[in-house]
Amino acid sequence: MNLNTPCVSRAINYPLARTFKQKILQTALIALTLSFMSADGFAANTDRVTAAHLMVNLNTSSWIQDGSGSKIIYVFFDPNCPYCHNVYDSLIKIRKTLPDLQFRWVPLALLGGTSPGKAAAIIQAPNPLASFNLSERNYGFLDNDTGGGIQPAKHIADATQSVLDENLSIIQGENLAGIPVVVFQATDGKPFYFMGQRTQAQLQELLAFVASGNFGGGTAIKPHK
Repeated sequence: MNLNTPCVSRAINYPLARTFKQKILQTALIALTLSFMSADGFAANTDRVTAAHLMVNLNTSSWIQDGSGSKIIYVFFDPNCPYCHNVYDSLIKIRKTLPDLQFRWVPLALLGGTSPGKAAAIIQAPNPLASFNLSERNYGFLDNDTGGGIQPAKHIADATQSVLDENLSIIQGENLAGIPVVVFQATDGKPFYFMGQRTQAQLQELLAFVASGNFGGGTAIKPHK
């Protein structure tokens, strides 16, 4: 398995001029720098323009708050995405040694199939964070599929669909083809992002560059009554 490969939708309409091939090249360049990450290498990393756009557009996102630390990391995920699940698992382990991290999980339905229903089940739950964690802990253990371990919602409310559509539009607007997409403000004063899976060691090294502060924006998903 290529650890830098994201989960990719088979049918997405990209309105911007940048091509899919260019984005693949950018992602490959980011992956290459991760092999010898340093402060100088981080500052010189590619595609900070896209990262800046993502940070601004997070103002329209909806997310599940996980923790109250001063270093905020946004993670766009699909409940059925195996790479998202692996990044989740690594991030939770890393926070045991870096408790000042706050995760903001940004749900969307990119992969089709049961993804919309599972994302809706998380968003519409009485406790979205608990439902999200349950889905991740039980990933691959449902009898009827191998994705997120939560039963799809039988009904997707209009408000929930709007959340999923808006979150998806943020990454589509930057012509990003896959997930997870991880965004944070870096210690060099600029936003940073990457797309796809990373090893726990790579993530640990990357997270050393997360800046403290209330960067990004958007709205926390409230418990469903």
